[in-house]
Amino acid sequence: MTIATTTELGELIRARRTSLGLRQQDVALTANVGVRFIVDIENGKETSQVGLVLRLLQALGIRLNPEMSPVPTARPTDEEAEPFDPDNFSPTP
Repeated sequence: MTIATTTELGELIRARRTSLGLRQQDVALTANVGVRFIVDIENGKETSQVGLVLRLLQALGIRLNPEMSPVPTARPTDEEAEPFDPDNFSPTP
């Protein structure tokens, strides 16, 4: 399963919780987060509290397995192109 949006993540969390027969209050206690946080996540609210999301996933027995897609080449390489220098990088408009 690929999760690309907070809505998809919320749907996964809700599906797992209900399949385990747990209430939002049960999961909140287990993950040591507030019930409001569970409600927000299940409704797809964007959040920067990644630590709490990871704690919630752990409480539900959900593991994240990173899968890296190949990165497309931004521009064709040629012999005259300068090598990438992250210390002197400035995006071109």
